[in-house]
Amino acid sequence: MAILTVYTKLLDKTLEGARIIEMGSTKSCECFVLPREQVAEVGKKQPHLQRYGFYLLLGKDKQNRKKAYVGQTNDFTTRVTDHKQKKDWWDTALVFVSKSNEIYPSEALYLEYLGWKAATEAGNYIIDNTKDINEPPLSEDKQNEMELFFEDIQFLTRFYGCRVFDRPERQATAENYIEFTMSLPKSGLKATLYFYKESQRYVIAAGSTIMSQTWDSCSKGMQEFRKQVISDKKLCQNNGELCQLLQDIEIPETNCSPSGAASFCVGTSRQGTKDWEDKEGKKYATEWWKE
Repeated sequence: MAILTVYTKLLDKTLEGARIIEMGSTKSCECFVLPREQVAEVGKKQPHLQRYGFYLLLGKDKQNRKKAYVGQTNDFTTRVTDHKQKKDWWDTALVFVSKSNEIYPSEALYLEYLGWKAATEAGNYIIDNTKDINEPPLSEDKQNEMELFFEDIQFLTRFYGCRVFDRPERQATAENYIEFTMSLPKSGLKATLYFYKESQRYVIAAGSTIMSQTWDSCSKGMQEFRKQVISDKKLCQNNGELCQLLQDIEIPETNCSPSGAASFCVGTSRQGTKDWEDKEGKKYATEWWKE
């Protein structure tokens, strides 16, 4: 069995202070763990922080919920000044750079996209980014390189003790479910549905994004249910036109159908058999769903 050695350098000789985490000479990725009050001090002594890289701001909101911001920069010591002025909730920054200086502007943007996508889909943290991050253009070779680099970012993030990128493991149940997805690219909506065929239950997964606005074409029952979910900050984070679910949401029995699940996500009347598709891109006829 291969052994992986992880090195931690305690920059102020304490376990709570600034440190560097890396995986030896065979890996280029290194992670700077920076308490908010030590960023300026460490930045003066660590020139690697002035390179292109990817970073996370970590903390909690006023309701004590875990919160994160995903970003990229060409010099974190400069970029962080703005974050200190505008974001009072974060207490720790994780900054990832390449020891061999192999990250450039396009690569940094792609890492930001990968990080935002993974963190949003995981749904473990409230993501503070106000806008969706679209996939930037990058050659296939560079994409492969950055995806491997991002795997090291994920590993070092877990090693630090943060699970911002990891989807919660679903508890095993005696009843199997089938996973479906719905995507509306123009609006940015992307939802995951767990369908339990035996009990005919429809569950929208945590991390899904749904529309914030509800239209009159929704049934009154669904309008009220959406209002309850969207207004509950423990269940949903409102990001303007879209909301992100923070927990799994089971569709009420009165709207228990693929169309009911789709209407919950879009906020208007939908034909769910045309919206939901499985991992192979297959849609299912009305008779199969038993609408």
